[in-house]
Amino acid sequence: MRIAIFETLDALTAAAIIDGNVLYRPDIAEKGGRALSRVVFSDGIEAIIADEWFFTESFLNECKVRNWPLTIVLINSRHPTNAQQAMAMRAGIKLIHSVTTDGTCGFISGMKTIERSLKQDLIKCETYSPAKSKAVTFVGCGIVNLVSAYIIASKGYSVRMIDAKPDPRSKATWNNYGCSSGGGNARMFTLSEMDNYNCRTVHDDMNSLFSKDITEMGWNIFGDSALTAQELNWIDEFQSVPVWLADQFNEDIFALNAESWVHWQEWISADTKLFDSSLHKNMILRLYADQVNYEAAIERQSRIDATIKVVTPEEIANAQPSLSSAIKNGRIAGGIYVHGFTLKIHDFIDGLIERLQNLGTEFQWDTSIDTMRQDATGQVTHLVSSDTEFTADNLVISPGCYANNMLKTTASSDKICGVLGAWLTLPCTKNGLNNSLKLARKGHIVEDSNVTISTDENGNPAIIIGSGYGFTGFDATNIDTELLEKMYDGVIDTAKQYFPELYQSLVDSDSVRDSLKYCVRPWTSTSLGLFEILETNSGNKCIITGGHNTGGFAQAPAIATAVLAALDGLPHQMHYDYQPNRFTQFLMRSETGKSDVQSVA
Repeated sequence: MRIAIFETLDALTAAAIIDGNVLYRPDIAEKGGRALSRVVFSDGIEAIIADEWFFTESFLNECKVRNWPLTIVLINSRHPTNAQQAMAMRAGIKLIHSVTTDGTCGFISGMKTIERSLKQDLIKCETYSPAKSKAVTFVGCGIVNLVSAYIIASKGYSVRMIDAKPDPRSKATWNNYGCSSGGGNARMFTLSEMDNYNCRTVHDDMNSLFSKDITEMGWNIFGDSALTAQELNWIDEFQSVPVWLADQFNEDIFALNAESWVHWQEWISADTKLFDSSLHKNMILRLYADQVNYEAAIERQSRIDATIKVVTPEEIANAQPSLSSAIKNGRIAGGIYVHGFTLKIHDFIDGLIERLQNLGTEFQWDTSIDTMRQDATGQVTHLVSSDTEFTADNLVISPGCYANNMLKTTASSDKICGVLGAWLTLPCTKNGLNNSLKLARKGHIVEDSNVTISTDENGNPAIIIGSGYGFTGFDATNIDTELLEKMYDGVIDTAKQYFPELYQSLVDSDSVRDSLKYCVRPWTSTSLGLFEILETNSGNKCIITGGHNTGGFAQAPAIATAVLAALDGLPHQMHYDYQPNRFTQFLMRSETGKSDVQSVA
């Protein structure tokens, strides 16, 4: 969408919102209707954010004559008068009053208002017709689809599941699996999971993640490998998200986390056996290595109602003896206990599969789906694997980062790249850690770590550290081995500095390297997940979910609720927030384009 601002902005606001699809001409408001018409129609302006009403009747009449699709957003306290509303209505112009109550700059609030209005228009009306069938085939058996399948099967749907990998209960080696079953046996929920990773503040080193390798605090783990045009486009899109919109995306993600938190609590209360057998642990302790980050985090966690208690290093040492050495050496500035929980994801997956089978679900393992076929109208007809074709009533596809080819005819095509994270398992013979942790070490090669109370592959008590961000692009195997070793070194350093006694036990047994593994997480350029609803030629639904970066597990119950709503023909906020074209549609210019017709004002 092409947006114009014709009034003067302060330097900070201008830096935050002036971008490729925003025309900034502060002179125009003073030049009258002819100048306004010339700029709006020649530059294809579709929305104007204004602090004052400066729109002449001749300009509005010309909009009517041209049938121009214009939105005017009046910001702050300047509510449009009855006369102004009548003028806009006669001209066929959408007039919106945007008021900010949280201290946000009015022009930024206006931008957010336009973006929210635009995303509502992306959902087709036929989306909200119920599916004809109560049978669903799920493609992908990662945690997101397993949770969705279980909740939907519990509602009376007939479920079948297909996955390219082996049955996780067969205990094949970790690199035979995807992210859920191949990574560490640990997952965490907090209210700020899956947070946005685009630049959310203006600074002089913006958008440098992909120009630096991981040893330079960048995300390059692919080394000297040449990136494809599609991968470069993905990076360009990542870098094109303006800071105000990245902040809006973050708010939307956190709202869905809050929804999931309610669902998780209800589920935990209803099925204590499943969660107890997965070593469910309540309450997360967030730790910060530096005072500045710690103080900022106190405000941030409080703002989203995540905080239970703010604690000093001394209080942490008393409650968590395993951290005494790190605190003594000045490696912890402070901590915050927050709402959340952790569990052993592999045990949880085993329990879900068992429950699904008890509900009559059929599983088909080691079956890779190559393509999804659609007819001339775009309706999905069937799936194709290497040796057979699958017809299905309803489809729910959650492919991780391994099936972009299957999505190539959809809006989700080329949206999911891989970002690698590393895992290390520490034996823990003494109960010196009573809560799982989130550890922030700003400026470190693996600056954000999840530290989870769990068990090792033999069922012995363990602490599992997961950390790191390494971009692999559309090929999850595009990993430079030397850079991977550097990431491993970073995770090892975290273990050594924060759990020196436990780390020494690995050294003594010469098993440090044996405890390392990695997984590749599905990531979008906006940090938003994907939720796409297609029609099938049988009058049913094909639903695509994915791209949840570090938050697929955390948001799984909300995703399941959104899937169930789509099958039932009901709206859900995720349908709008995670629509694949949300960001690209905002950046795109409409078919109106530039006009060669001379102004009549």
